[in-house]
Amino acid sequence: MLMLTLIGYLIVAVVVYGFIQWFNNYTRIQVRYEFFTMNHSVAMVLSYALIFFGYNWIQNGDDVLNGVIVIGIGILILIRVMMNNFAKTPRLYAIAGSLAQLIFYIPIAIGAVIIVFVMMTWASQTKPVYVMNDD
Repeated sequence: MLMLTLIGYLIVAVVVYGFIQWFNNYTRIQVRYEFFTMNHSVAMVLSYALIFFGYNWIQNGDDVLNGVIVIGIGILILIRVMMNNFAKTPRLYAIAGSLAQLIFYIPIAIGAVIIVFVMMTWASQTKPVYVMNDD
């Protein structure tokens, strides 16, 4: 069952990647603008991460104000990306592209956060600790 799940995730990733490439090519030809670029990816992943961690900060109850500020910064980044889309493309393309960004960058952001944590774990060279004396 695990293998079928992994194959399903892989198929979904390939389909999403294909759609993103098609959409970028289409908008590049029609309006000379790409919605899925590295700059947009970094901004959207950062904003989703800030919103997620700000929400967790609020849920822990440690300091609600800091959580709200972190969520606000994440939302401001999202709004800035959307404003950029609307400034550089016609309204219909901006709405479609912004919705596509909001939808497709969620799994991309989750995958990016997981990859960053795995890379940080690997880079830290953590070693298992063995207890020799169990008193």
